[in-house]
Amino acid sequence: MVLMSPQDTPPTLRDIRHSGSLFTLFLHAPLAAFCLICNIGSLAVHHWERCQRYIERFLIEACQLVTHSRCETSVLQFFGDDFLRLLLVRYVFCDVVLNLHRSFRGRQQRPRCHPPLPDAEVLEHPTLHHLVLDLAACLDCRDHFPDSNELA
Repeated sequence: MVLMSPQDTPPTLRDIRHSGSLFTLFLHAPLAAFCLICNIGSLAVHHWERCQRYIERFLIEACQLVTHSRCETSVLQFFGDDFLRLLLVRYVFCDVVLNLHRSFRGRQQRPRCHPPLPDAEVLEHPTLHHLVLDLAACLDCRDHFPDSNELA
């Protein structure tokens, strides 16, 4: 299993100063990465904790979708290890968020993995999209993402 960083970053995000790559930030601290691409500089602790619950729900749902999808055996072998499973579902979060975010257009601005995860069963699943949009609404940054009618 290989997880690969996006090849390109939108021009609006190239000047943002942070340590390391955006992909690494998504794998290490998904909420911090989400806030970074939505231009959210700080959050109150109670609001951070509430948003973390959205991330946790997303990761649980992504885990269930991957295990019930037609993934290659090598992908499912990742799920036997807690750390590798966490990396993989955070990868799913990264891919779904960047796919939905208005600034990220084109496949080269999204991460990739090999073997690929099934798009229809995992990466484009409506439940995952709704969880990302709910998180964006909670953070009052919904304007960075398409409206529900644009997703159809």
